[in-house]
Amino acid sequence: MNNIKPLILVGNGGCMREIVWQIQMLNQQYPIWKIIGIVDKNPSEGYLSYPWLGNDEYLLSLKEEINVAICIGNPSLRKKIAEKLSQNPYLKFPTIILNQLQGNKSKIVLEEQTDLPELIIRNSIIANTASIGRGSIICMDCIVSTEVQIGEFVFLNIGSMVCHDGKIDNYVTLSPDVKLAGNVHIKQGTEIGIGAKVIQGITIGENSVIGAGAVVIRDIPPNCTAVGVPANKIIETR
Repeated sequence: MNNIKPLILVGNGGCMREIVWQIQMLNQQYPIWKIIGIVDKNPSEGYLSYPWLGNDEYLLSLKEEINVAICIGNPSLRKKIAEKLSQNPYLKFPTIILNQLQGNKSKIVLEEQTDLPELIIRNSIIANTASIGRGSIICMDCIVSTEVQIGEFVFLNIGSMVCHDGKIDNYVTLSPDVKLAGNVHIKQGTEIGIGAKVIQGITIGENSVIGAGAVVIRDIPPNCTAVGVPANKIIETR
């Protein structure tokens, strides 16, 4: 790739700040993204040298193509914003891989972003048979194994791992250091807490929350919160 791509970040919380840091580290190895500003619903002074550009209406008003990354960890809020911003056809939501470019080479399948260079990934592997949908963000030190399917606007935080034949539907969030064994299916809108582990073949229903450090050894129904070792449902969330 010859040109650095301009990128607007949506959100002004900790998730955005971590993504800025990872983009800066990535660009030291291979310049890919140029952050041109931050969009958030509340007026802000921006972050570091990146100005606040406006709220969602600013993005909806744009008439030239621009890349946008939704840097919000909460799945339901990310879904709401993604659906709203997708009304503007000029807004593009690339797949963003934030691994530093050192070490082994790995080609990956990326929807709507076919002009990335061959990625050289430090301490991380994305299998060449994995697919990752638009708007998804894969943070540093993640592992995405063979035949994994990751949907749109998914957020894999630092150090997460998805083993073979896993399926992650749209708008899922994996917190740092989440480990999913093979053939796990995480349905739409689910959030899995830091350090949680899911054994092979489990399905977690849509819009559920898995607590930090939980170990999931049986299927979890939709719309509930489950915690503990082993994880048990404690409350229905809706």
